[in-house]
Amino acid sequence: MDSEELSSLCLSLALKEEEEVLVPDLEADLQAQRERSIDRSLVGCVLSTRPIVSDAFVHMIKGVWKTKERFEVEAIRSNKFIFHFLSTTDRRRVFSGGPWCYQNKLLVLEEPTGVGHYLKMSFSKVPLWVQLHNIPVFCMSKTVGSILGNMVGLVQEVECNQDELCLCTFIRVRVIIDISKPLKRILKVRLGTYKELVTILLRYEHLPELCFLCGLFGHPLKECPERGALQGDNLKLKYGAWIKAPIPSIGETSFQHKRRQPSSSPSSHTPAHGSSSTRQPHAAATKIRQTSQPPHW
Repeated sequence: MDSEELSSLCLSLALKEEEEVLVPDLEADLQAQRERSIDRSLVGCVLSTRPIVSDAFVHMIKGVWKTKERFEVEAIRSNKFIFHFLSTTDRRRVFSGGPWCYQNKLLVLEEPTGVGHYLKMSFSKVPLWVQLHNIPVFCMSKTVGSILGNMVGLVQEVECNQDELCLCTFIRVRVIIDISKPLKRILKVRLGTYKELVTILLRYEHLPELCFLCGLFGHPLKECPERGALQGDNLKLKYGAWIKAPIPSIGETSFQHKRRQPSSSPSSHTPAHGSSSTRQPHAAATKIRQTSQPPHW
């Protein structure tokens, strides 16, 4: 009997008349346990329609994160894990260093709260670097990047120079995104006093497997619920390879990027490519031509 079945059983049981409802005072003990365990733990879920091999996942993730102190991984149910850290610093670096992937599947991490009941976790928020393209030159600033980024999700960082200018062909923003909703492709905005609408193209860095039909993570195109009986030319994709942004190098900008050193902390750039294999949908199987250029809106 797994944890979910046990929880369902507990909810279904009714107290008999002779059974007493006991409410012990566990505040002190729970607080101590929280300090020892929950504050040094993360809960993760690999978004996949198929169960992953736990031993292979644990071996890979320990090699990718390279924490200063050791950590343990506990498999709690299909594709869900608890990560127990000895160091709160390691925990913080791992949590802020995403997005993380395993075999091109998104690994979503959550910080336990309260008593840390993982069954109540939604695993719906992920930090992603988003590139905002097609922005007028006079709008290439941290302020504009923050405003536009908050239309995508919750902004954590806008990459800019000391003068808060984004001296590149796009604005790069790190945003916490709600992945329970389809990934946004564009923003249509009216900038300043100009009446003309500007279409801002969104491209995402280190993007793992994404369904190009519905824009959600966790399942391949061939298993998309929206697909139904549609095939070939009747299947119009809303997304394409263009949604995945190339990673900018330092030379592509006129200011120095802040880079983490892999030897001292987990890198936000390695994990998306850290899987042993990155599988793309076979052209003959999907019978769909995936373009590398965005559509014209």
